[in-house]
Amino acid sequence: MPKFIILFVLVFTLFYQTNAQIVQEDFSDDEAFAYKAELAGGILFHTLGGIPGGIRVKYAWQREKKIKQFNNISLEIVNIKHPKEVRLAADSGNGYFIYNKVNFLFVIRPNYSREFLLFRKSSEEGLELKLITSAGPSLGLIKPYYIIVSNGQGKTSTVQYSSDVPYTRILGSSFFSGFDAISATMGLNARVSLEFGISTWDTYVTGVELGFMVEAFTKKIVIIENAKNRSAFSSAFVNIYFGKRY
Repeated sequence: MPKFIILFVLVFTLFYQTNAQIVQEDFSDDEAFAYKAELAGGILFHTLGGIPGGIRVKYAWQREKKIKQFNNISLEIVNIKHPKEVRLAADSGNGYFIYNKVNFLFVIRPNYSREFLLFRKSSEEGLELKLITSAGPSLGLIKPYYIIVSNGQGKTSTVQYSSDVPYTRILGSSFFSGFDAISATMGLNARVSLEFGISTWDTYVTGVELGFMVEAFTKKIVIIENAKNRSAFSSAFVNIYFGKRY
């Protein structure tokens, strides 16, 4: 836990200090810079998630005319998996389930970011590189993991996973069960990333964002039974996005 707190503090400090540490020159009067705002959506891949690991939408706008900095508000929804998750075929039936999994963890992150334009070619070629620092709250939604079990007499039922359920009785899992039993926990997150974008005449943009994130919740979240569970997480991520500029 202490190492995650240190990582969180470092990234959070970077979020507030980047403006002072990076020299930003304004655009010259004759430099092409047509767009003032950008709306984009993307698919997230991260080291604690599946394929894909989540989605993100963002809206960014130029802080001031000719300034190479942007404000950015975003919303992302991700699924966090335990590193020891193992998907097994059910002994009875054709289904699958995750051994010893007791909860899903979904996280909603409304974040505020600052974007710093580090490199840019002309609007015709549309190549640019940005440094992005971001922080915000995390809403963790903990949904019980349900499985389908047989009573051995031809009848089935859906129950929350427990290691007490005999393996031979498990037929598979039920994702849509347990939403009425969701609980929530709050946390904080911070991240830093590099964004490589390509646009055509500053109208449409596509690109890749590569970064690192740390996140901490107010309590330990049990995802896998009989394993080490945590309240803080760190991960690397890739965001592949597409958007429109205005």
